[in-house]
Amino acid sequence: MKKLMTAKQVSEILEVNPSTIYQWVHLGLIPYVKLGKCVRFKKIELFRWIDRNLRKERVSFKRAEKVLKKYPSKGQREFFQFD
Repeated sequence: MKKLMTAKQVSEILEVNPSTIYQWVHLGLIPYVKLGKCVRFKKIELFRWIDRNLRKERVSFKRAEKVLKKYPSKGQREFFQFD
């Protein structure tokens, strides 16, 4: 059944240590299947979980304005007009 993956395979995809995957399982943070004593991951569920948990970095305009004022570059000064 190639649709199920081991913690090691999942850790390689997510680029984390396998122990991190087991911690996430223990905390209920990642979807998994328990087969006897073995923990496995459904490939489709894993990728859905990844998609749901992707975070776009948010930067407020005020914060960006503050940083750009402090560290302006020529291109930024032309693009952003500050009073």
